[in-house]
Amino acid sequence: MKKIFYIFLVLVFFLNIFFSLFYNLSVLEIVKNINKTEYQIFTQIRLPRTIATYFVGAALAVVGCVLQSLFLNPLCEGYTLGISSCAGIGVVVGMIFNLPLNKFFSSFLGVILSMLVVFFLVFYFKKTIDISFVLAGIVLNSLFSGIIILLTFFFDPYKLHYVLLWLLGSFSSLEPNYVYISCVIFLCCFIFFIAYSYKLDIIVLGKDKSTSLGVNEQSVKNLLIFVCILVLSLCVSLVGIVSFVGIIIPNIVKALTGLIHKRWFIWSMISGGIFVSICDNLARNLLYPTEIPISVFTGIIGSIFFVIYVIKRTHIWKY
Repeated sequence: MKKIFYIFLVLVFFLNIFFSLFYNLSVLEIVKNINKTEYQIFTQIRLPRTIATYFVGAALAVVGCVLQSLFLNPLCEGYTLGISSCAGIGVVVGMIFNLPLNKFFSSFLGVILSMLVVFFLVFYFKKTIDISFVLAGIVLNSLFSGIIILLTFFFDPYKLHYVLLWLLGSFSSLEPNYVYISCVIFLCCFIFFIAYSYKLDIIVLGKDKSTSLGVNEQSVKNLLIFVCILVLSLCVSLVGIVSFVGIIIPNIVKALTGLIHKRWFIWSMISGGIFVSICDNLARNLLYPTEIPISVFTGIIGSIFFVIYVIKRTHIWKY
């Protein structure tokens, strides 16, 4: 079963890349640079957008894996804990006051709040395996989302459409150079997560086991949470708030590959990239020329997944 899953993922990975890059474009004309318009579309729009979808999807998925292991809760991710919305507040505030910084640095206005929120949840809910931990995160996420909507009233009406589209997740307004720089940062963070994967294998066994094996559980958790927030802030600055990817992908991949973190991380990154890229292709082409926000697709799928999980956990079907 695992081999079939791996082969299927690899095939879908390459097929989807080809479709994303060359749909309605001539490969021959692009390679030979015969048609300058198609060449520019490929280099300035298709290539950075495809790269961004894969890296953002991979980032959201692996952060979901890390947060679920740290908090011992399969429903933890940046969106449900309110981290993405916090970063979104930072970006929106930066836009309102026209701060002389790009969206990535503006998002750090919300990062400090994100960290306070996460550590508050950890402190208040000692038994993080409880479903109330995630529900508290969802309430906070709704609060921050409401604040963002209030802040949008300060925007110029002509700019409001762009801001709302961005808040719901969109790959339509990417700056190629920013995408490439962000992807280098993502790659460094991926390497960091994989390097710490063996420590997570130990941490999930419990505090006593971690201490006996020489792993400082709290310091590792603090460091990983900080890197997760950094990655999520970068994702929000690139494409806005994309929901539920960090729940859907890690849980499906874990069911198929097991809980060896290194393997779980790698295949979740690949699956997350494929999933977000497919959702982006649907958003771009389903109602062409109108583009649908990507969170419409991830939100619908994620909400169904979330409801099914809660029903199974509470055994509602027995009554």
